[in-house]
Parts: sequence; C-alpha cells; structure tokens
Amino acid sequence: MEEILKNTLVFKGLSDERIKELLSQIRYEIKKYKNFSNIAYRGDEIDGLNIILKGIISTEMLTKEGNVKKIEDLKVTDILASAFIFGENNRFPVDLIGNGDVEILKISRANFLKLLSLEGKILENFLNEISNKTQFLSAKIWSNFNNRTISEKISNYIVMNQKNGEVIIPNLKSLAENFGIARPSLSRVLGDYVDNGKLERIGRNRYKILNEAFFIK
Repeated sequence: MEEILKNTLVFKGLSDERIKELLSQIRYEIKKYKNFSNIAYRGDEIDGLNIILKGIISTEMLTKEGNVKKIEDLKVTDILASAFIFGENNRFPVDLIGNGDVEILKISRANFLKLLSLEGKILENFLNEISNKTQFLSAKIWSNFNNRTISEKISNYIVMNQKNGEVIIPNLKSLAENFGIARPSLSRVLGDYVDNGKLERIGRNRYKILNEAFFIK
C-alpha cells in the first residue's frame, strides 16, 4: 500500500518507511467494493480522506431530463472530492460508480487532521492540491464567462437571480460593467427579451419571466 500512497498527491515526497510510520499512528480502513458497485451518491456525506488503491471509479451526474452524464474516470492514487473534505458542504457533488472491483483507503476527518499535524509535507501537499484545483476552476469559469455572448451572460444572470419567476435588475450600469459590455448593449438585449415575449417588465427594475424554457437550458 505504501508504494501506491507515495504516488498520491497527499503523500508525495515521503518514503515508504515514513508513510508506514505515519499510518501506524492513526486509524484507517480499506473499503472494498465489487464490480459496478454504487460507491457514493451525489449528496452523500464526505467523512474524510478517500484514496483509490485499486480500480477505476466513474463520476456521473443526472441531468434535468433524467439522462446520466459521465464526468470523468478516477484512477488509482486519485483522491475523491478533496475540495469537499473540509468546509461547510461536506457532500459528494456527483455519483460514484465502481468500474470493476475497487478498493479505497478511508481516513476519517479527525484522523486526517492528525496526519496533517504529524507531517508538514502532507499539509503542504494537501494545500497545494486544493489551491491548484481552485485556480483551475477559477480559470475555467473565467474563460467560459468571457467566451459567452451578451445574451448568454444575461440569461445566466436571470436564471441565477430569479425568485418565484421574477428577477430584479437594480443597476444596469453596474451589471454591464461586471459583464464587460456597454450599457446600451445590455438594455438592447433586455428590450429584445420583452419584445419577443420572454420577459415582461412589471416595474422600474423588475421583470417577470414569461418563457422559462428559454432561460433554463
């Protein structure tokens, strides 16, 4: 097991002997799953560090239409949902399905905290893992946002900020600056939505969504 763990992001840079010594000071378990087992469902609690020791795990999400969308395959040495181990929302964001027989090293949150305090290299590795993922997601979001059309940006804003089928847009100038577009362009798109029956203006800054299917795609 130590041979596998030293190739993980958490134990990177540590010798087999040091890993074995550290594991002797904490509690852990190795959970085994048969072929195509449901390892976890979206929303299940994440109780600590989970590292794949054997097999492949497919991550999937269920779409609004009821279709299964595969996200990615996780392999030996990968960590399951490392960004969700700590923080307020300790739940899996996707379903996890074993592709073949799977073995997972499970270390509870309390024991993982102990591990972080015992070895500074593990703490550094874990912080780098979280930081790298955050930076990657930030760059991806920024890229996707900037590559969107004006209509897509406004539609996304309406979906994210609507409440009971209504949305308030209090400051067109500020919103246009956040989108990186000219205010007249923003006003023109909103006007088109009203003219085409997608929105109804019901107040100075308030709009009612008339065509929900257009905004929620």
